[in-house]
Amino acid sequence: MESARPSRTTVLLVEPDEGVRHRLRGRLRGDDRLVMPAATVAEALALASSVKPAVVLTSLMVPDQWGARVVDTFRTRVGVPVVALADEPSTAEALDAVRRGASDVVAATDPDEDLVETLRRAIAGARAEIHEKRVGKDALEQTGFNQLLSQSPRMLQVFDQIRLVARTDATALILGETGTGKELVSRAIHERSQRRDRPFVAVNCGAFAESLLESELFGHEKGSFTGAVGRRDGLFEMADGGTLFLDELGETTLNVQVNLLRVLEEMCFRRVGGREMVHVDVRIIAATNVQLEKAVADGKFRQDLYYRLAVFPIVLPPLRERREDIPLLVRHFLDEVAGEYRLEPPRLSAEAVQRILAYDWPGNVRQLRAMCERWVVAFSGQRVREEDLPAQMFGGAELAPSGSPPVGAPIPSGAPLDLSRPMQEHVDAAVADVERRYLEAALHRHGGHLSRTAEASGITRRTLYNKMRQLGLDADTYKPEGR
Repeated sequence: MESARPSRTTVLLVEPDEGVRHRLRGRLRGDDRLVMPAATVAEALALASSVKPAVVLTSLMVPDQWGARVVDTFRTRVGVPVVALADEPSTAEALDAVRRGASDVVAATDPDEDLVETLRRAIAGARAEIHEKRVGKDALEQTGFNQLLSQSPRMLQVFDQIRLVARTDATALILGETGTGKELVSRAIHERSQRRDRPFVAVNCGAFAESLLESELFGHEKGSFTGAVGRRDGLFEMADGGTLFLDELGETTLNVQVNLLRVLEEMCFRRVGGREMVHVDVRIIAATNVQLEKAVADGKFRQDLYYRLAVFPIVLPPLRERREDIPLLVRHFLDEVAGEYRLEPPRLSAEAVQRILAYDWPGNVRQLRAMCERWVVAFSGQRVREEDLPAQMFGGAELAPSGSPPVGAPIPSGAPLDLSRPMQEHVDAAVADVERRYLEAALHRHGGHLSRTAEASGITRRTLYNKMRQLGLDADTYKPEGR
């Protein structure tokens, strides 16, 4: 028996007929290929565990598993491309094999070079698929940061800033309008820092009166004020070793700002009503929608605290300045909310998408998500039309962003815009029309023979079948009468 060499590609050949098996093995064997024969599925699976084939070439008439189901078995159990052998590659059984994941269907009587080329294409296709998945994973790191999704150059710069500041314990100041994702950025910094296994504690400073905020941040001793029935640790102590996120810091009073500055400089404080100094090790991330430089000039924010916080400022752009992200975010939010509610996500008409792109979204990403939630609840599995959108979306900007058609401009007819492809703002229907006309001509030229059409078109039989299914083409329509 032949022994595998690292530099040779192994083909697992599964054919019950000994004569055919012997003939195919001799035809396929070469200096760069090792062919391992098997008569049954069970024998092939046992061989696969030891020889690690790059591709399986299998008959559809194997005695211990008849028909196209054999493709399922090898795809699942061996995990490599499967090429099916059939007497006539255009039979229903052969088409079923393609549906089940076969890379191609060939006849045992095909010329040697055609068989070898088919196997090579199958292996190359599998390697390209693995590469595409790896690239897709890397791309996700570029477009998805925690729940921050973007393909905008400005937001990608923000992602780079997150990576940089996360390596250190530097204080970060996140600036941006309400709803732009400031807390998500702070969490992303924490989760990429050395403190990721320690607490992340967030507080909205604008939600508390001055006295309550100090108690919330620094804790209090028993009896320090009415209702203080016991000692309570503050958020600084709860975040010890981790990260404390101070949201809406621009809403704090000057007295609170003085105390915060002291903690930032010394990392120690007294609880409200206490005398003991409490020492902590906390990384501070602050955020505000207030223009702090103007607040400093107006005497509403301490200049020394501003300089202490703004060690590493990160500015988040509003959604209206990153409109190219809207399709990506809409698709994500529709799928996310539909999954939470166990509903089918709605589809958006072309006119609705134009209006969504043109709207300024004053509440930014938070408002967009809330709107997507409304659509999922109200239009699950249906189409959202322009007239279904809320009235406020018709009073804003009348022009879509640069590179997008203005509201009211004609859009290619056909299916509603496909937001599952976020790198596009709309689907170019002309592409599908060109593909249809090309394949119709190729099928007509080759009498509906799928293998010949695929070869002439430079694509695999599986790709051809999938394209035909997408475009609603039937091979029988192009076969000569009487066949």
